[in-house]
Amino acid sequence: MRHGIDFVRRVYTRLDSLEWVARLAVRIAIGLEFFGSGLGKLGRVSGLIQFFRSLGIPGAEILAPLVASTELVCGVLIAVGLATRTAAVMLCGVMTVAIVTAAAPEKHITASWHGLLEFFYLPEVLFFLLLVWIVFAGPGRASLDARLCPR
Repeated sequence: MRHGIDFVRRVYTRLDSLEWVARLAVRIAIGLEFFGSGLGKLGRVSGLIQFFRSLGIPGAEILAPLVASTELVCGVLIAVGLATRTAAVMLCGVMTVAIVTAAAPEKHITASWHGLLEFFYLPEVLFFLLLVWIVFAGPGRASLDARLCPR
């Protein structure tokens, strides 16, 4: 029994020492996702403005390019780990609006057990949760934040 406990402790210690790899992988994946999304939206900003109008978002002419630029810039910042927490908070705001105005209404999600399950299947919710994790966990040691501002 003692050997099994020691083995589990060694495995957990090893996993803890590699935790920076998970942060790096998540940062790069989510950063590139938002970078690509922002780049695509900037390439077709007139269509994005029309989409925002169809959702009833006021000031679509201003907000559409702002959202696209925010996704592009904050995506890059998260991927390289620079001003990571600030960029993640900004993208949390973007995702909150996306969930409330587009994703949840499009799926006709209701306040029920089934609706809750459908809500958690939305990719926007997953992105939001990953961004929240980045805000609280930080960028990790393989980031420009760690290099420029060591603790």
